[in-house]
Amino acid sequence: MSIISDAVDEMEKKLAGSGCDHGVVALSKSSENDICPFLEGVCLEASYGGKRIFIATSYPLDVKTRVSFMYGQELNSPVQRTAACAILNSLSSFICFPRISGACPEGCGEKCLEELIDETAGRKVYLNGTMPSLRKKLEDRIVSDPQSADIIIVSGDGLFSDEGLEICDRYKDKKEMLFYAPATSALANMLNLRHWCPYGRK
Repeated sequence: MSIISDAVDEMEKKLAGSGCDHGVVALSKSSENDICPFLEGVCLEASYGGKRIFIATSYPLDVKTRVSFMYGQELNSPVQRTAACAILNSLSSFICFPRISGACPEGCGEKCLEELIDETAGRKVYLNGTMPSLRKKLEDRIVSDPQSADIIIVSGDGLFSDEGLEICDRYKDKKEMLFYAPATSALANMLNLRHWCPYGRK
């Protein structure tokens, strides 16, 4: 079991008897490029019940699948984990749990960054995921080993990749973690973990 599997289990419990998990989610690469300005990756759109959400990923896919595909599965590949998190986000948006559907409006990125700089002041930070722009902005506090970090910031790719997920699972009860940007919002909500995307679109 992984942190993603735990979130899927929680979603399954919340949806029990609702019929929502019989619906189909459409996943596809989006030309809208609606991703956090401090991340890199492909913009992936997930749509369900008329709601559309967008996440950044290095593992895009194009498929239609039932919500229940992820129940009880090992989710062993980065593509499967990307799909699971996108589905979690689309269902959460549809049911109005965290409701973050995409990156912040233009102009809000710098405010978010200023607040994140204040939040991590005086602390050693490990970035778990694909965040080169954020790495440059926080370079005075970045460490190369999660063991030496005071806080681990996790983007979507920090959940999707084998190495990133292993770091999350190893340190989830040992280190403070901050889940970052839209891709991680539903997982954080399901598991009552800290999430950072203060200006993300609802």
